[in-house]
Amino acid sequence: MQVPVEIKLKTVQTQAGEIEKFELLEQGELTRKGETIYLRYTEAKAGAQTILKIKPAELLLTRRQGQLALQLNLVEGQQTNAKYKTAYGIISLVAKCTTYKYEPLAETSGELKVEYLLYSGEELLGEYKLELQFKA
Repeated sequence: MQVPVEIKLKTVQTQAGEIEKFELLEQGELTRKGETIYLRYTEAKAGAQTILKIKPAELLLTRRQGQLALQLNLVEGQQTNAKYKTAYGIISLVAKCTTYKYEPLAETSGELKVEYLLYSGEELLGEYKLELQFKA
């Protein structure tokens, strides 16, 4: 069953000492399969299509915008491989999730807080903090 939802996402990224903050409010749709929540939305400004697969202890984020595509899997306390596809090829990344807090508030609403570090080889690309709220 697909349910229309309001999605609010706040992102803080720190790269090379520079801090950037982003906030978006979009309409999307939620599909629930057991304990897994799927959120789908398209960013109005960037046109990026995003799918979030939220489990009690794991997030899979897939984002596509033109020829760019990112697939990121985040599990607290674990280091996982990520892929960033560009027009020039695939860049292998490593994500280390330091914080993962998911709180379902009802069948069609919840909150998620995730913090992770993103590496290319041994080089730290940035530190990211996501706060997601969704509700029907």
